[in-house]
Amino acid sequence: MSKLLLEFFTLTLTLLFLSCSGTKQKSGTGSEKAIVYGTKDYAEAFVSQVRPRWFKTAERFKLLDGKNEIVPHRFFDVNPAFDLNKKTANVIITTPEESLYGYQLDLVSGQLYAEKKYCERDDVLKSYTKSISTPPFSVGVVPRVLDQLNLPQKVIVFGGKDYFTKYYKTHYFDVRIVGAYIEQLCPYGACLKKNQWNSRLVLVAVQNGHKKYNNVKDFIDLKQIVDWDYVRAFIENGDGANMIADKYYPAFKMGNVVNADQALSFMERNSTIFSVERLGKMRLSCYKMYDYIWNDLSFISADEIVAANKKEIREKALKLKSTLRSKKQKAKPFYRRFIKNFKKYHEQFKTCSRYISATNINDSPQRHWFFAYYRAFHVLHDIGYMYECRGNKWVVNPYIAKDQRAVSLKDQMLNCSARDIDLSMESAVATLESIRKKGRKSFRYVDYDKGIIGTHHKLYSWVPTSGKAFSCDKKEDAEFVLRRPSFPMDIRWKKRGVDGKTNSQLGDIIY
Repeated sequence: MSKLLLEFFTLTLTLLFLSCSGTKQKSGTGSEKAIVYGTKDYAEAFVSQVRPRWFKTAERFKLLDGKNEIVPHRFFDVNPAFDLNKKTANVIITTPEESLYGYQLDLVSGQLYAEKKYCERDDVLKSYTKSISTPPFSVGVVPRVLDQLNLPQKVIVFGGKDYFTKYYKTHYFDVRIVGAYIEQLCPYGACLKKNQWNSRLVLVAVQNGHKKYNNVKDFIDLKQIVDWDYVRAFIENGDGANMIADKYYPAFKMGNVVNADQALSFMERNSTIFSVERLGKMRLSCYKMYDYIWNDLSFISADEIVAANKKEIREKALKLKSTLRSKKQKAKPFYRRFIKNFKKYHEQFKTCSRYISATNINDSPQRHWFFAYYRAFHVLHDIGYMYECRGNKWVVNPYIAKDQRAVSLKDQMLNCSARDIDLSMESAVATLESIRKKGRKSFRYVDYDKGIIGTHHKLYSWVPTSGKAFSCDKKEDAEFVLRRPSFPMDIRWKKRGVDGKTNSQLGDIIY
């Protein structure tokens, strides 16, 4: 069997396996076979382990743990399993109730990582007079569902604290939806005008089968048994605030509430629900693009080889002669290939790199670190920056109209040299770190989520940082996100410009 056929066979099997994940029969969004985990004990019936399916794929795209075993993808390996009649769904818990730390789900690796540390603080809106600390509910997401802002569908869950705390890193849970609220988000600044706020639907649910919440059908019932004032205060303060100079401004507000039927109906109409077929097509398309980019950018063309003496000059001449007869006879210098690929595939890469892993570091470290730098270059553009070759620095490229930047992608990097591209790649990581340290929206690279507070999950992925501030009494608590590691210190981009002389030969790898 050829390698291509083998990979196709592997991917086909993976799609079949993916269709088997989940515990319930879906209603209204298609159907998938139920998996029964046992009924001897409530914990067995309630708690279901995430089975690894998504990363059972071609070797160069797998994500393996320290034991060289395939890891589960918590977002794609679980069926949302909506039951519109019973108002139930599967959820992935990211942060259990009363957790001292807030965790987030990385969509590329499907793993959890530590994002924030909760601390005692005052209500930024000044309407709640007591101190706000840890969450009075568990926070999670509905698997395979994106909301109106293309974020994982958020859900807050009451009850199940002990179960969630024990199993949330490895299992998914069945909850009953009792309503939803509109969460308003201010991206940055004070957001004094209504149109400066973004809105998303957040589901409100209870642990399915919990005695305390058996009779809770809606918000009226829920408010009878929980401290709703504190719940609202945490919703509006738990994820931080916007900071201008030394003053804090609201970044989140709780808007109108809706009942469960309205919430599920709205979500079904306005959300992106990934089917197995859609995920499979998206992944295959992204794999093809990743392979093309790697094949086009990973080699050193013969005319880029630096000849330091007569012997090397003769060797270079022979290589050039050989290259003219080969398929690489039209190969342009790396920096030109880089610019061409960036402009041609930026939008596709932006989408793919948000959901689909491009590499398996165990299979090829060179490929992995190349794409790590390549994505850093892309995400800087996505958050509003561009590389100015004339000044050799990353600068802000603001919007001047809806979906229109001051300098279009077409007009960028027109006069960049090989050395300029080297400098842009070298400085991309440092620029993201600098932006993050200033408390702005950025990205940081996570290999393992290490430390006492870490999930100890393997990501090897760039994850977003919100740039929100926390008004904690202790500086180390307020700067928890800023103190998290950003990028491995021992990884460097290998120069390709005039200052990056190398004795590399055709076929060598750059990363």
